Amino acid sequence: MINPGHAVVVGAGIAGTAVGLFLRRIGWRVTVIEARPPRERQLGSHLSLADNGRTVLRDLGLLGTVDAAGTPTDRISFQDHRGREIGSNNQVSTLIRRDRLGEVLREAARRAGVRVVEGERVVGLRDDGHDPVVATLADGSSHGGDLLIGADGVHSHTRRTMFPEHPPARFTGVLDGGGSAPRVDGIAPDGVLRLTFGANAFFGYQALPDGEVVWFQSLLTGEGEVVAGPRAEPMGRWRQRLVELHGSDHPPIPAIIDASIGPIVRWPVHDLVPPERWSRGRMCLVGDAAHAMPPHDGQSSSMALEDALVLARCLAAADDVGDAFGRFQQLRESRVATVAGLARRTGSLKFPTGARERRARDAVLAMFMRAGVAASEDVSRYRLQWPTDSPDPAPSARDRAGRPAARTGPGDPPA
Repeated sequence: MINPGHAVVVGAGIAGTAVGLFLRRIGWRVTVIEARPPRERQLGSHLSLADNGRTVLRDLGLLGTVDAAGTPTDRISFQDHRGREIGSNNQVSTLIRRDRLGEVLREAARRAGVRVVEGERVVGLRDDGHDPVVATLADGSSHGGDLLIGADGVHSHTRRTMFPEHPPARFTGVLDGGGSAPRVDGIAPDGVLRLTFGANAFFGYQALPDGEVVWFQSLLTGEGEVVAGPRAEPMGRWRQRLVELHGSDHPPIPAIIDASIGPIVRWPVHDLVPPERWSRGRMCLVGDAAHAMPPHDGQSSSMALEDALVLARCLAAADDVGDAFGRFQQLRESRVATVAGLARRTGSLKFPTGARERRARDAVLAMFMRAGVAASEDVSRYRLQWPTDSPDPAPSARDRAGRPAARTGPGDPPA
């Protein structure tokens, strides 16, 4: 067994804080370094946390706190642009603002003894194989450890340092985003998340217990549209564009757009070809830094939580850090590739580019949803617990089959 020492984690998002919590469980001292200062927390967009991610939070003793900070979703209803239900997923999930989920994890990490350093940007990494792995900060100071975990998202500085020849994440042309309306006539809180494959784009919404309607939306950008982000912008800047995209979609979507007061949060969606290796020496990547998850099925946060648990179990079981990192990738690679593939298939149906494409899309939607809901349920039923006899259970037969997924709520904004 590896003698627990000091771990440096780059990134205090969902993956980084969860890694810190699980490493503390097996006796490591942990420092988590986050570039954003507290005042620049990830903007308050919502994500849908599936049951596989909720299971990891239950293991950490945090599920009750997370559920209290969010809103339960008892059912997901999938609809076409005319409002006809074409599928339904009855698995329980949690609709929660990303910044609230992050704060629950950061506070739990601090209580567990994790040192969280905020507002400090890592500009250099060094691992000579002998001295401590060193993360150098922009102010010239540094943190050294016995291993380093890169949990710094799709544009990971850690990944670029480890594998400078690897291509960067690619902008897909999709902008995700969301907003809210204080109240909308005819929409009452009922625990249902409604997702619509619209005539031109994708739209989803759910009413919170106080009557507020939170919504999210995905669109293909036009030529020359700004794709920097994430950022919060006035609703007025987007209202007309949303009306053009969703004016012909079923009620109450146009009414939700009309009642929204802003701000609207927008972020570009990037895709990443995972590097051939997720580790080098005593440095390892987790979450979106290793395998950016397309947001179309809302699994990015849950995959990050799964990664954290499996990585810690591999470190607890191995006699060598390199062996633990290699085993971690071996156990996770197929799982995340399957889930990412399902998400990409879902995303391919969200954005018809013309009337002919929309008719073709609509002709297969019901069939897609039947297969997709089944695949999604298998993805969410995937269970990781601590401890077990093996570091990771095998995926179910249907999960391995790679059916199209149809699970989710809001896509995850980038870390």
